[in-house]
Amino acid sequence: MNSITYSEVIKDADNPFNLRLKIVRYALEYGIKSAAREFSCSRNTVRKWLRRYQKDGLDGIRNKSRKPLVSPNKIPPDEEQYIVDLRDRLVKISPLRMKYEFDVNRAVTTIYRVIKQKCKTPPKWKKHKKKNDLRQQKAKLRVFEKIQIDTKDLCDIPNYWAYMKLLKLPRYQFTARDVKSGALFFAYGHSKGGVNASTFCAYLLEHLKKHGIDISKIGIQTDNDGAFVGNWRANSSAPFKYIVEEIYKAVHNRIPPSSPTYNSDVETSHARIEEEFYDIEEMPTKKVLLNKALTYQIYFNLVRPNRYRNLKSPLKIIEENMGPIDPYLLVLPPIVLDENFELYESVVRGHHVPESLIFPFPEYSMHVKRDIYRYL
Repeated sequence: MNSITYSEVIKDADNPFNLRLKIVRYALEYGIKSAAREFSCSRNTVRKWLRRYQKDGLDGIRNKSRKPLVSPNKIPPDEEQYIVDLRDRLVKISPLRMKYEFDVNRAVTTIYRVIKQKCKTPPKWKKHKKKNDLRQQKAKLRVFEKIQIDTKDLCDIPNYWAYMKLLKLPRYQFTARDVKSGALFFAYGHSKGGVNASTFCAYLLEHLKKHGIDISKIGIQTDNDGAFVGNWRANSSAPFKYIVEEIYKAVHNRIPPSSPTYNSDVETSHARIEEEFYDIEEMPTKKVLLNKALTYQIYFNLVRPNRYRNLKSPLKIIEENMGPIDPYLLVLPPIVLDENFELYESVVRGHHVPESLIFPFPEYSMHVKRDIYRYL
């Protein structure tokens, strides 16, 4: 049973959807009373989210608008239109003048709201307060405390599409990004299935564990794609979740449906890598693709300044938080996941993972050293 009550958790939760999903899954498996005890909430709370889930699926446990269905003081449409027409004709007229000079018998705040919502007048420029608030929240995280994972379909990139069709290069990119430092890791797959997603996760976590990172303190965040969560049902099982939570004892969090902004860090990296890598590089063979992808990853993690993070590279941010580190921590050679099924098999069966599977391409070693020394 949790010592912190549901109401205390939900009050400060950035993503209440994930907590509600856990309550629903627990209730489906163990019952309403057990779920209420486990999450320190009332049975009515459990019933509420269970009923909403059974009625509307995942959309039922999202935050809903508390806007009243009926508003008796709502301004009539013809009066709204009069304010809009007046503002369009007299662009700089204020709500106060509308009230006292043009007989608009409404509160000044009401007139202002109509102008803001309905008129074409461009709003005054304001600083991005929400963006700054998010920066402050991310600055409080530890390095590798929160990692976002997502997939990118490469078939809509014209420069890459030709090589993909001609040479049968992988279609999907599996991407992981640390929210605190912005460090980027990725691999490739011909299919976007749960096995490839799980293989990529195991490949990444084995690499981090090898360099002394405490895997149990990592939170993996994904969307609700079938590769990560199985099917859409709350109590469905997926190999990805099994590997994250049962084998590596880390935490797997899901974002609300149709909310890509929750994964903004990894989504932003997809836009950057398309502009800076796929749109400009030639990839005549699979080996050239993997080598160039590795070089780009080294550049991105060790050198590239990030404007969102005060023009610091991921390496610089990690060293400020952890002290001097082995730069190989930020070097994870991209692989084709479909060709490394033995890594997935070793992890799932609980076998020792051979060193050759964690760093599968020994021919990269000189190439990696050359690039690291050049950038450092």
